[in-house]
Amino acid sequence: MSGSSRGVIWFNRLVLLAATCIMGMIALRTLRDPVGSTQPMGIVLTSATAATVVRVGFGGFPLGFAVALLGCLVSTKRLLGGLLLLASIAGAATLARLQGIVLDGATPYNLLLLRPEIALCVSSAVGIVLERRRVMRSSR
Repeated sequence: MSGSSRGVIWFNRLVLLAATCIMGMIALRTLRDPVGSTQPMGIVLTSATAATVVRVGFGGFPLGFAVALLGCLVSTKRLLGGLLLLASIAGAATLARLQGIVLDGATPYNLLLLRPEIALCVSSAVGIVLERRRVMRSSR
């Protein structure tokens, strides 16, 4: 395996590790305290059902993604799949945030989160291109 191949593998693992950590932190914060995690954004949960819905949507789903991304980053064979999953998640989140900015207005909170979401989209796209090239070269 060439040095550039190892570099691509480690770049892709770093991208997946960053996303795993972000998703894991979001999940743990929300699973632990759904009411407290939503208050800074002006979201008030007034029922047990609301708290459970937030736990599932903002805790369970990110935790599931974090586990899947972790599984992909530890296996060189699964790097491309993990990057594709990350691009899907980050792309959908970024598009939803952009839609919210257009329809609901730009808030400091939304603009702050837009940058890391775009960074995840770009880094996963770069990783996909690099990983496809690496796989093509190694199969020759």
